[in-house]
Amino acid sequence: MARNKHTLGRGRTTEFPRLLGERLCLHFANTVEGPLSDRPEDFLGSYADLARWSWHAGAIDEDDADRLAATARRRPEEAEAVFARALRLREAIQRTFRAVACSEEPAEPDLAHLRGEYAAAIVDAELVPSAGWSWESGRDDLRTPLWLVTASAVELLADGDLARVKQCPGAGDCGWLFYDTSRAGTRRWCSMEGCGSRVKMRRHYARRRSQR
Repeated sequence: MARNKHTLGRGRTTEFPRLLGERLCLHFANTVEGPLSDRPEDFLGSYADLARWSWHAGAIDEDDADRLAATARRRPEEAEAVFARALRLREAIQRTFRAVACSEEPAEPDLAHLRGEYAAAIVDAELVPSAGWSWESGRDDLRTPLWLVTASAVELLADGDLARVKQCPGAGDCGWLFYDTSRAGTRRWCSMEGCGSRVKMRRHYARRRSQR
């Protein structure tokens, strides 16, 4: 399928929101659709969702997703604990990058949370000279999706142009985070054909009403 504005960021399945954050950690933050709306929708309800979303986002392949789901079924209590930990990580990432998008200092407890998850990831990582950090030796470790997301968040904080981290205003009801990769750095919306078009249509109707 040709890539265009309607297919860009679609990911591997339509079960989850489009991948418009440009960074894995921001995709993860955006697994809650419409966080600023009156009715936000959370697309992660279980560890199985987390594993499948990780495949959807391209963080792991399908075999790894199936392996993690099978491990979760064998160890349900551990899977539930890891999933709760994933939701806490998501909250820390959301708050951290919303602060960055608003040119504010992230809260120290949220940064400490990211540091803690990153330190845990490093302890269990296998360093492969040809491929950098790799978790291949623990592909059935239920924490793998957390490690990959955490590594993305730390990389963005350490090496990214934080002025390009933005929060989509939508029509006062979006709130998705994204990394602006446009050449001029002027991207405003998570997607022009979504929030951008919606806001422009509202403005158009408002102008027509005022003219009448």
